[in-house]
Amino acid sequence: MQDTLAGRRSHRLRPKIIAIVVLLLVQCLSGLYFSLILIADLLAPGRPVIVSGISIFTGFAAGVALVVALASPVIAWGLWTLKPWARQRCTLLELLSLGIGAFELLEPGLVSSIAPITRLVIAALILVVLYVGSGVRALSHA
Repeated sequence: MQDTLAGRRSHRLRPKIIAIVVLLLVQCLSGLYFSLILIADLLAPGRPVIVSGISIFTGFAAGVALVVALASPVIAWGLWTLKPWARQRCTLLELLSLGIGAFELLEPGLVSSIAPITRLVIAALILVVLYVGSGVRALSHA
């Protein structure tokens, strides 16, 4: 009896989990690309040693963005295998991603405007898919 309930639960959650796993893998690839751009900008020859303003936090933002990108496949695996810690860690990861995306929007010269917008959209989509129940109908089906 317990096995059939667990089977039904995993079968019902599987399309939702597939969507989150795909978004996490896209987040991983785009995060690696954009965070490596930030790190390359920090290490560029001719970059001033003493920086001012919000540019001081560029290294921190690049580091957190790299951690989010590297943690995304681990969280995707946890969600795929229905680990009990995965939902909580996914929420924490996406909140970090939203914070880094908001920070990147504040510094216009840091990266192109597509990087933070991409980061914010992917993080918001993951959180929506993660927390919206199956009873909520899409706007196109209204």
